[in-house]
Amino acid sequence: MTAPVITMKQLLDGVEKYKANVRPWTQTLNRVDWFLLISGELYPLKYTYALAADCPPSTYSTNQMKAVLKKLPVEFVSIKGQKDAQSSFFDEVEAALKDSAKRQKRLKEASQKPAMRLTYQAEFIRNADVVAEVLVRAKGKCECCGESAPFLRSKDGSPYLEVHHKVFLSNGGEDSVENAEALCPNCHREKHFG
Repeated sequence: MTAPVITMKQLLDGVEKYKANVRPWTQTLNRVDWFLLISGELYPLKYTYALAADCPPSTYSTNQMKAVLKKLPVEFVSIKGQKDAQSSFFDEVEAALKDSAKRQKRLKEASQKPAMRLTYQAEFIRNADVVAEVLVRAKGKCECCGESAPFLRSKDGSPYLEVHHKVFLSNGGEDSVENAEALCPNCHREKHFG
């Protein structure tokens, strides 16, 4: 099945719907690796296309959608490489933990000045009102474990909690109070790595 052809106007209508938080389909995307770069902003490729074509995001593959959209003046941005680089580092750490003798040898030979690389990183512009509302709702207690915030911020004495999106923004999750929770740093790390 071929993905339907859409015009730039339809795609921009899809972008406007996405920006207006229109989410007619209840399923979330498992993993979002591809984004559309339009007017300097990133939008999840599959969900934006789905809004433009008025079909569920799971109807067509990313490659089918890209084949249609490559005729339009848009750029595709993949975050897969960034995730893979991070995964690769953690794989190396895991391997190093398993082999103490080789690790000790490498440590003796390694430079203590780390190499550096430049990366291109996209980030979501989050709604400060969502963060503030979730922090007020939490009343200084982690919404996962129920414990009080581990410390108070030195600048204003407020309880330190981190606002986490239950469905990650990178997976099409909403930047909404309903999709966010205030967590202590331990619970927040567990949500990402547990």
